[in-house]
Amino acid sequence: MISRSNIVAYISFLYQKKFGQEAPQDLLDSWNGLNDSEVNIHLTGLYKHWNLDAISSKNFEQEFLGQSRSNHIPIMPTPPPAPAQKIEYPTHNTPMEHQNFSNVPPEPFNAALVQKKSNAGMWIAIIVGLLVVGGLAYYFLEIEKQNTNVPNEVKATDTANTAVATAKPTETIEPAAPPQTEDDRTNAREIQTLLSAEQSRNFDEIYQHFSPNMERYWDINYPTYDELKDRYQGTWDKTQNNQHSNIKVEKVSDNTYDVSTTYSYFSVKDQKEKKVNSKVRFVFDADHKIIKTYGL
Repeated sequence: MISRSNIVAYISFLYQKKFGQEAPQDLLDSWNGLNDSEVNIHLTGLYKHWNLDAISSKNFEQEFLGQSRSNHIPIMPTPPPAPAQKIEYPTHNTPMEHQNFSNVPPEPFNAALVQKKSNAGMWIAIIVGLLVVGGLAYYFLEIEKQNTNVPNEVKATDTANTAVATAKPTETIEPAAPPQTEDDRTNAREIQTLLSAEQSRNFDEIYQHFSPNMERYWDINYPTYDELKDRYQGTWDKTQNNQHSNIKVEKVSDNTYDVSTTYSYFSVKDQKEKKVNSKVRFVFDADHKIIKTYGL
């Protein structure tokens, strides 16, 4: 069977079969460090993402396992978890539907890139801070050069004194982005599989990603299973071809993420394609289940 001990080798085999070329290393790295339960969940999502039905996927697995037994294909060891993909999570006040990237494998959560940007932001903040300190020092030095016979409080408030130097406005210093953690990578994988489930409109699979003690779903506080199912079904009755693009995820704090996206869908009522820009917040609990999601 496909498990954590042979999943990387199987993904390499499956990619070669489907696309006729070697699998990218970052894709293979994104499957490292999963347990057997996670392997089954994410593999199901990958089959749907690559439009493989149950028969085709089972044939691929049997072919892979048969080659492993006959040709002694080495099972690739499981190295330490690789940095996960920085997933751009689609969201909207209607259920999120993943883009239909036919024949395009999902990219891994790239925590190294996020950390690199975070370090760059820190250095920019330090440089801007030094410029601010230098500007203030120059400003106060010029004030001290004014007529010392005039009280300091007068010099500081006399707007008619054109000799007083005026400090130049400085740029706003943006705080550095919070560093990525193992919890972030796990939450990213959870959202990736949630999007696959929403694309297939399988509510029972969708519901697995929500906490049983969910506190908020948009305008519904402490929603029940039936309330969530009714909300999803109501959206599916009114829309078709739901997709997200221009997806951007920003970590706000531990287990909290803001997601910006362009949401496109076909309106059954208007018989028109529509697009809307949205920004949604997701909050996870310690078990990597969604406890809150709402628009900003």
